[in-house]
Amino acid sequence: MAKMNEITDTSTSIADSGVGPTSRIGALSRRLAILVSDRVLAELADSGQPDIRAVHLRVFAAIADSPLSVTDTARRLGTTKQTVGPIVRELESKGLVSLIRDPADARAYLVSFTDRGRAAALQAQSIADRLDDRFADVIGIDRLADCRAALWELIDQTSWEAPPS
Repeated sequence: MAKMNEITDTSTSIADSGVGPTSRIGALSRRLAILVSDRVLAELADSGQPDIRAVHLRVFAAIADSPLSVTDTARRLGTTKQTVGPIVRELESKGLVSLIRDPADARAYLVSFTDRGRAAALQAQSIADRLDDRFADVIGIDRLADCRAALWELIDQTSWEAPPS
């Protein structure tokens, strides 16, 4: 298995700026998310999918059990229909998703994967799964499980609280 530095050495993103082992948990979480996303995108590009961007990966995850309305996609992403709409149209123009009228609401559209889009999403998921395996090789499966549990607990405990004043 590859060493952890092989995962991070290919990234030239903002993830490399001033974050260290004593940084806040949010900064560390963002850095890791960016590094994983960068690796997934690089491997997708190497396999002939250079036009997929990080924001596309987020939409892929949101519509995994498609078809899903644009509004529900936005809700899952924690944003607005006005923000997601252009991204979905971009994915449609690239042949990765299709839009069809919602039979329950003629004003709404349902987003679903095309065959090419589903293949790209599954490939991205496979790459991310491989990275998780590498992380387990580096820190051990038990520590990785502890990391997941601790991060989820932090997410769960902060998602319902009002922001500090």
